[in-house]
Amino acid sequence: MVSGRRLLAIILVVHLVAATTHGLTHGLVPVPLPPWQNALVVATTFLGPIFGVVLHARGHRSGLPLFTVSMAGAFLLGVLLHFVVESPDHVHAVSAGTWQLPFQVSAAAVALTPLLGVVVGAWSLRDETVTG
Repeated sequence: MVSGRRLLAIILVVHLVAATTHGLTHGLVPVPLPPWQNALVVATTFLGPIFGVVLHARGHRSGLPLFTVSMAGAFLLGVLLHFVVESPDHVHAVSAGTWQLPFQVSAAAVALTPLLGVVVGAWSLRDETVTG
């Protein structure tokens, strides 16, 4: 059985691979983001989850909530920007070409991996509350 901390680390690595892949496709399509969107992506998709897992692994009580909340933010951002709001970042706005499918698949991964993080984070928070 995989420990809770190890599972969070695995989810983080899978999420970071998906997010980095998607970020690369942004540059290859190209679909540049405005600075405010870049700041949100960096905070919710990269920094928050990384710091959350590191803090949790070191026994800080704020780590798990930080991980869970930042993954929720990454999920909302990924779904809204790629599947809801009509913009150059929407999966259907990317013109046909070599990078269209990788952009679309990685956009879906950027929505799904944080959702998994939210579920596992919330479950872990619940377990900590019950047992802690």
